[in-house]
Amino acid sequence: MNEFLHVASISLPMLLQGLRLTIEISVLSIVFAFIGGLVVGYMCISPNKIVEGIARIFIKIFRCTPFMVQVYLAYYGLPSLGINVSAFWTGVIILSLYTSAYAAVILESGVKAISKGQYESAAALGMPRLKIMYRIILPQTIRMIVPSLTGQFVQTVKDSSILSIITVAEMTMMTKEAIGITFSPLFVYICAGVLYWALNLVIEFISGRIEKKYNRVRI
Repeated sequence: MNEFLHVASISLPMLLQGLRLTIEISVLSIVFAFIGGLVVGYMCISPNKIVEGIARIFIKIFRCTPFMVQVYLAYYGLPSLGINVSAFWTGVIILSLYTSAYAAVILESGVKAISKGQYESAAALGMPRLKIMYRIILPQTIRMIVPSLTGQFVQTVKDSSILSIITVAEMTMMTKEAIGITFSPLFVYICAGVLYWALNLVIEFISGRIEKKYNRVRI
């Protein structure tokens, strides 16, 4: 028991410090990825083939290459181009871009699931394309894709652990450091797993509230 308390007194403060940074990275990445997903998703359904092509290339690049490779390329590649960014912001930027590629595909599929008749009716009334998307199409799309987006954003939290490879002191890195001090990997990894689980439960709770809100509006 004394050994357990000793390990806890050392590891938990370190894990909570890492959790704080994980939350910061995850929240920023999710917000930026959602905005980026909206932009790229809208580009995917653009009648302009060049705009659509740019969006498709963006999606292919970030979905078809390993996230770890993207992290390394950003961390070591940007300084070689004269762009000096901290490890924290490098992680946020690359995780946002990576997640936005998946969010764009989810948003595009949701938009395409909406009846074309609604768009055509609104266009016949003289509404501009962007206003149609914002006022009519997007609210219905969000309601349908909340579960899929939730799954993707939960994955974003998990992917944030990979940023430890570029010295971002998020929870995975702090877990390794705590193990190096306490030599109790089982206990420390269990604690880290519980904290990741609790963080993802919060995301699922928030998404559930959003989904209920949209369902009430529909009723």
